[in-house]
This record gives sequence, structure tokens and C-alpha cells, in this order.
Amino acid sequence: MATLPTVSWGEFTLSRLLIGHNPLKGQSHHTRELDAEMAEWYAPEAGHDVEVLERCEAEGINTAQFGAPNMHSVLRRHKEGGGTMQWIATFYDGEGGDPVAELDAILAVDPKPIGLYYYGGRLDQLFLQKRMQDADENLKRLRDTGILVGAGSHLPETFAEIESRGWDVDFYEACVYSVYADRTTGRIDRDNEVFDDVDREKMFEFIRGASKPCIAFKVLAANRKCETDEGVRAALEHAYASIKDTDVVLAGMWQKHKDQVGQNAAWVREILG
Repeated sequence: MATLPTVSWGEFTLSRLLIGHNPLKGQSHHTRELDAEMAEWYAPEAGHDVEVLERCEAEGINTAQFGAPNMHSVLRRHKEGGGTMQWIATFYDGEGGDPVAELDAILAVDPKPIGLYYYGGRLDQLFLQKRMQDADENLKRLRDTGILVGAGSHLPETFAEIESRGWDVDFYEACVYSVYADRTTGRIDRDNEVFDDVDREKMFEFIRGASKPCIAFKVLAANRKCETDEGVRAALEHAYASIKDTDVVLAGMWQKHKDQVGQNAAWVREILG
């Protein structure tokens, strides 16, 4: 069993590299063809979804950030096979349903999450619509769970508003690219997502000055920094150089064509060594 550098968040110890859910959900944020290939590879009947968590644990990655019922199923099956992966859940604020029922479903998952984060896409919309107070009741519900509570965003401006309001959260989950086709509304257009390194540096600046520990994600620009191994390593090195010692990096792991888990973990050990 390999090890990775870790940080302590409350009573929990997190590896400084986390695995994210997008490849397992068939969401490449790159092309529709890659979406389909990922969805097929990580289909439950193929078993690769549980295998990637097993590989992560073997390399010292001890925490996943997963959201939605299909990802809850992966975690359940992984635990049934003897896995011990910790996870942080995405709370989507009842998109298309009841937020209370959504939270109940998350808390019913075995293993229970160590934390919950309020989905950044939803908070960005509320910020842009000047409706941040609409999140207050659900934020209290998250705090009442007794586990770590986070707030997410793709925009430093949203985080600045959260900080000014003094929200009772333990961590921030920060997308280093805005991705929004229309930044004034927070509209996501899967075919026209924006990955501008100017946005990346603005978010890294926020992360360095943030009052809370952060999860930095999309540091590889959803495959756009992955044309070469050198590009992947450089993006990871830049990310860790741009965040605090209390922060972690979240990355999707796409195992079909190479052992990205082993490769990324080895680089992180070297970068943080």
C-alpha cells in the first residue's frame, strides 16, 4: 500500500490528491464521444468503477468526492468488497426534486460521507441572481448533519460573497475554470465550455487567501492539459504551487488507456516530497 501526503480536516485525514466522479459518470467536459466512451468503460456491469477506487486506495488516495445516486452505488459496492474509501458528497440543492429527500438519501448511504458540499453551479446561479439568502435554510440542514460542510463555486466572486456573509462552512470546493458559456447567468453549455487560464489564476489567488481549506478541481482543464504526460505533471505541479498547504487537489481518473491513478499519485508524491 503506497502513501501520499495528507492533511487533517477536523477529525479526518485526507490525502492531498482526491478522486472525482466525472469520468465515472460519463462527463468528460470535453467531447460527446469521450463522454460515451467513459460511460461505457465505467458502466456498473463492467466493474471498472469499483476497480478504480481499489486502485486509488492502493496508491494512497483515501478520499473521493462523489455525487448522485449512481455514484452512491459505486461506494456501496466498493465497501461491500472490503474498501475503506472516505467520501465527500455533493448536495445539489434538490435540483428537480426535494432537497430534504436528497439530503436524507445521501445520509443513508453506507459508507456515510465525511462531508457534504453545496454544489457550486447552484450557488453561482443564486449569486448571479442576487438570491444567496435562498441557500440559508439548506445550509443549516447541512450543518445539522454533524459532518464537514463545504461550499462550491466556479467564480471567485461567489466565494467573496460567501466570505462576506460569514457562512458556517468548513471548506471550499473551487473550480479553477469558470466553464460557463454565459458568465452573467451561470449557464453551462456542454458544447461550449470556457477554459481560460486567466480564470485559473484568479481562482488560485482566491484559494491562497481563503479563510478555509480548499478542494481545487479541474486543474487539468478537463483533459485539455492532458495531451502529454509532461503537460499533466506540469499542471499538477502548478496547482500544488498555487494553493495552501492545507488544501487538496481533486482530479478525475480515466483508467481505460493508462494507469492514471498510479501515474498521478507518483507525481504528487514527487511534487510534494
